[in-house]
Amino acid sequence: MSDAEIKGSCAPNFVGVRDAFERNFTLRGEVGAAVAVWVEGDLVVNLWGGSADAAGTGPGKKTL
Repeated sequence: MSDAEIKGSCAPNFVGVRDAFERNFTLRGEVGAAVAVWVEGDLVVNLWGGSADAAGTGPGKKTL
């Protein structure tokens, strides 16, 4: 089981995406990931969690 904190937002109709994203950490040992989903110009899912590197020292989301 992972203790990765999931951050971001998810529209109510897309909670299944959030659930699947969390399962990647808890069941599959994901180290770090991000997902964004746009529907007809609206950002409906914007999630990130974990670390940017396997050692767990990098932040889960990089900014440009």
